[in-house]
Amino acid sequence: MDFYYHVAELISPTRIKILRELKNEKHPEELAAEFEMTRQGVDKHLAILYNMGLVDKKIKDMKRPMIFYFLTKEGECFLQDFENLVENLVIDLRKRQREELLVLDKMLVDGKISEAEYLRKKSNLEKRFRWVMCR
Repeated sequence: MDFYYHVAELISPTRIKILRELKNEKHPEELAAEFEMTRQGVDKHLAILYNMGLVDKKIKDMKRPMIFYFLTKEGECFLQDFENLVENLVIDLRKRQREELLVLDKMLVDGKISEAEYLRKKSNLEKRFRWVMCR
């Protein structure tokens, strides 16, 4: 398998949420309830994260032996690095949006575009960057 394929597997929204939740050890049933998923769905995600070394498991003897998962040191590092990467990307994209808006404003003030064209382009710019502004 290709390295980038594995990286793409890791950054699924569900797996990132699971990693966040496993800062405190949890049983797969707890995760299934939290994410409104089937136990089998959670097990599939946990198997991928386990095989990549980002989570580990331990068996606890309760009424019956039960497996609990927790974040490994590597999982903590991956999650922190991923969150930093996303935060930096959002900061950069917000800056880019402001710069593009300033250029657009200048074009309107200089009479290079009409007000209708300005409003259309501004709306398109807002749609394009909406996902980084809602954070």
